[in-house]
Amino acid sequence: STMDTGDRGFDASLVGHMGPLSPPDLKPDLKPDISLLNGSGGGPFSPGNNCGPGSPGSVSGGGGGGSFNPVAVLQQQNALLVGGGGGGVLGNGTGSVTGGAQNNMLGGGSGQQQGSNGGNGGGGGGGGGSCPGTPSNITQQYPPNHPLSGSKHLCSICGDRASGKHYGVYSCEGCKGFFKRTVRKDLSYACREEKNCTIDKRQRNRCQYCRYQKCLACGMKREAVQEERQRSSKFSIKSEEINSTSQVREVVVDRFLEAEQLGEQKSGDNAIPYLRVGQNSMIPPEYKGAVSHLCQMVNKQIYQLIEFSRRLPNFSNLPREDQVTLLRSGWNEMLIASVAWRSMEFIETERPADGRNDGRVTIRQPQLMCLGPNFTLHRNSAQQAGVDSLFDRILCELAIKMKRLDVNRAELGILKAIILFNSDIRGLKCRKEIDQMRENIYACLDEYCKTQHPTEDGRFAQLLLRLPALRSISLKCIDHLNFLRLLGDKQLDNFIIEMLDTPL
Repeated sequence: STMDTGDRGFDASLVGHMGPLSPPDLKPDLKPDISLLNGSGGGPFSPGNNCGPGSPGSVSGGGGGGSFNPVAVLQQQNALLVGGGGGGVLGNGTGSVTGGAQNNMLGGGSGQQQGSNGGNGGGGGGGGGSCPGTPSNITQQYPPNHPLSGSKHLCSICGDRASGKHYGVYSCEGCKGFFKRTVRKDLSYACREEKNCTIDKRQRNRCQYCRYQKCLACGMKREAVQEERQRSSKFSIKSEEINSTSQVREVVVDRFLEAEQLGEQKSGDNAIPYLRVGQNSMIPPEYKGAVSHLCQMVNKQIYQLIEFSRRLPNFSNLPREDQVTLLRSGWNEMLIASVAWRSMEFIETERPADGRNDGRVTIRQPQLMCLGPNFTLHRNSAQQAGVDSLFDRILCELAIKMKRLDVNRAELGILKAIILFNSDIRGLKCRKEIDQMRENIYACLDEYCKTQHPTEDGRFAQLLLRLPALRSISLKCIDHLNFLRLLGDKQLDNFIIEMLDTPL
C-alpha cells in the first residue's frame, strides 16, 4: 500500500511491523467544570422613571402622571420591527417619549403620539433606509426579557443588535470588529460561492468576502478606522474580551476563526526540525524516506500552531515563560484535533437501506486519515506501520464524532484555544489569569452553540467531551515518538521563543 503525499510518492509504511504501544495508564479523565460557564442571557428590560413633562413640539397628556412600562408593551407586541419609521409609546399621563425609543427601527424616522386610558400610542414618522441585502419587512419574535427587546437600532450588516454607530454605520460589535481587523491588517478574502452569500446574524461568519463587501455597501468607511492603541506592557485581561455579553463573545469567536485561518496560511518553510529521522531513530532503512516526509509535515504544523496561538485574544499579554510552557504542553493535542477535523472530509456516509429520509445516516469505517494538505494515510499503511490503534482512535473517537456534529472551523479554533489555555500545567506564573481565560472561552463556545445551533441542547457538552479523548491519544502519540526516537536534539522551547520574538 502507498501513502498519498501530493507530488511526492513514498511507501506509506512508517515504522515496519512493530506493533502499537499499549496506551499508558491515565489519570481520571479530565472533566472541566462547566457549571458556571453557561452563557448568560439578557436580563429583563427595566422601565425607566416617569416620562418628563412635555416639551415644545411634543404632545403632552393632561391627567396625573403615570409610569410607563415598556415590558407590558413588548409582551403585547412581542415583535421587533425591522425597517420603517419609529414611534413613541406613552401611557395616560403627562409626558412624552421620543419616537423610536421603544420600537426597534432600522431607519431615521421619528414620531410622537399620546395614548389614552393607558393604551399604546401608534408611532408616526418617516421611514429610514437600509443597506442592500438587509430585510425591511420581516418580523422576528423575541421575548420581553431578551437582550434585543430593548435595542434601539439594528446592525446594518447582519441585523443583530447594534451597539452604536461605528465607522459611519449602525453596527454590532461583531461586524465592527471584523471591519476594523480587515482594514488594519489589510486582509483579503475570497468567496467560494457566487459573491452573493447571505449575511445575517447566523451566517455572518460563513463568508468573510461577502461580509466585508456588505460592510462597504452599507457605508462603513475605511478611513474612519483608527490606529490600534499601544498594548500596555503590564499584563492585563482586556475588559472587552471577558465581558459576559453575547455580542462581545461573538467578537472573540471571530478572533478564533481568524487565528485558525491565518495560522494555516503560514508556509512553515522556516520550521525547526523538531521531529526528524536521525542516526539513532528506530526506523528501518526502507521506511526512512516516508517517515522523514511525515516529520517535515508535522514540523510545519507545529510552526502553524504557534502562529495560531500568537493571534488568540490575550495570549501575547502573558509572560513569555507562560507562553512557551502552554505551547510546549499543548501542541500535540492541538495538532491531533486539526488532523481529526481535516479527516472529516474523507469519512463516507450512506442513507438507511429502507430508503427513509428521516435524517439518519450510517458512517462507514474510515479508510483515510488526512495528516496535512494533500497528505493522507490509508488504513492498510497504518496497520503495516504498527500505528493502527492510533489510526482507529483518532478517526473513531474524534473524526467520526466531529462528523456527526458537523464541527465547523470556528468551533475547531475554540477547542484548540481551550486546549492551549490549560491552567493545570506546572510552572505557570499567571495560573489564575489563564484559568479565567479558559472559563471565558468555555462561555464563548456555549454562547456560540446556543446561537448557531439553538435546537441542539447538548452540543456544547458533546464538543467538550472530545477533550479527554484528545488528551489520552496525545499521550500515546508522545510514547510512540519517544520509542522511535524521532524527537530532535534541538529543544522545542528555543524554537518557540525564536518565533514569539518575530513580529506578526
